[in-house]
Amino acid sequence: MGTATIKPSREGLLPEDVLTAIFAMAKELSGEDRLAFRGHDPTLQKVFRTLAEELHSRALDGFVFSDSGPEPYSPVLSESISRLQLSGLLGRENPDYEVVFLRRSADEYFNRELKPRLSDGEAKELSSLAQRFLQLVTRA
Repeated sequence: MGTATIKPSREGLLPEDVLTAIFAMAKELSGEDRLAFRGHDPTLQKVFRTLAEELHSRALDGFVFSDSGPEPYSPVLSESISRLQLSGLLGRENPDYEVVFLRRSADEYFNRELKPRLSDGEAKELSSLAQRFLQLVTRA
């Protein structure tokens, strides 16, 4: 079985960029100093499948969900979350790594690299996704 190809959902935005934008905007919208949420893989799969189905956002086009298993699954979503952890933008808390949190470096990356590249329409779309994301996750 080969690895999934990661395609930009928009010109120049990789799935990792889309996730970083959603998480950073969600943190900003929450008004909290720290964004932390329950995020085992099956939970995140359901949350992002719901976002894709409800909001029909082009920003999520890179996350294709397979319906061939017991639950819809996007390999690109799992790989992107892992890449964000490996790059130090996301962290997981011990002991069970169920709680995912946004690191300060993610905010810095979003504000310095991603935000300036977003059109007003893209920023609005990602903000809508972030708002709904906050409603769907259980914050820790």
